[in-house]
Amino acid sequence: MKFIILHGTTGTPDGNWFPWLKKELEKMGHNVLVPQLPTPEGQNPESWLKVIKKSVDKLGGTNNLVFVAHSMSPLSVCHFLEFINEEIKACFFVSGFAGMPDNEIEPYSTLNPPFINRKIDWGKVKKGCKNTYCFSGDNDPYVPISIQKKFASKCGAREHIIIKDGGHLNSEFGYTKFPLLLEKIKKELGI
Repeated sequence: MKFIILHGTTGTPDGNWFPWLKKELEKMGHNVLVPQLPTPEGQNPESWLKVIKKSVDKLGGTNNLVFVAHSMSPLSVCHFLEFINEEIKACFFVSGFAGMPDNEIEPYSTLNPPFINRKIDWGKVKKGCKNTYCFSGDNDPYVPISIQKKFASKCGAREHIIIKDGGHLNSEFGYTKFPLLLEKIKKELGI
């Protein structure tokens, strides 16, 4: 199976639980890419889609492709799904959102709106991936759970797992490893 793990705004491939998950999946024999998305310099939907498309091509296309995306990247994956005419294997979205929180702070209040304000055909998103799973912390200080629930509904999530005291499910909240995510990936993909 092929995996693309995507970080969020101001993130890096070396942050949070991304290196740990990459290592765990590679130990199981899977191909894994964790590309650097342009952020904060040059961050916009087009630049992120370009990196996503390049990563998909590098892995040989959409066959048996799985996205694991955090924060702003789940919405970017949805933008990608909107423009393909194939179905990918699965998406695992962590702390994803498609609406602006009222308490938005810099640099997020400047960098995230171009992604959120871009029109999206949710029907095409659901057609592009029928196996979507969302994870959220019930006390996320950056993206309220209500906004994450709306996103899970819009993208057609089969399941929305809400983690008590998970925050933004990043290293700030102790998430340098994410066993629950790995177990869900293994269970749902049968790997």
